[in-house]
Amino acid sequence: MILTACGNSSDALQGEWKAQTGAQENVVLKFDKDKVTVDGKEYDYKQKSVEKKGDITYYKIEQNGENYTVIFPDKDKNIAVMIQPYSSKDDLNGTMLYAMNKKEQPNYSEYSKKYSQ
Repeated sequence: MILTACGNSSDALQGEWKAQTGAQENVVLKFDKDKVTVDGKEYDYKQKSVEKKGDITYYKIEQNGENYTVIFPDKDKNIAVMIQPYSSKDDLNGTMLYAMNKKEQPNYSEYSKKYSQ
């Protein structure tokens, strides 16, 4: 699975994240200015925009021609989910790729139930 992130990414997204996939595989994601590292494998990425919808802040990102969204579902910016949108017209609905947390190991199933739209 390839991950994406944002070029010129904001402070909320940058840094190291503990993450878990739908297969309950724990990984480490590290977002830098224009690269994301997934368990030691580095990928270029580009941030397309930062947007808000209600209390939700989300980052539209692109990696290798694919679009992804990193969603901060509430005010705690240490919690996020990464999805691959079903459609370019709806950035907030899609397949959840990663549950993400800067402080503790997240549980994909719990995040999916709590933060799915």
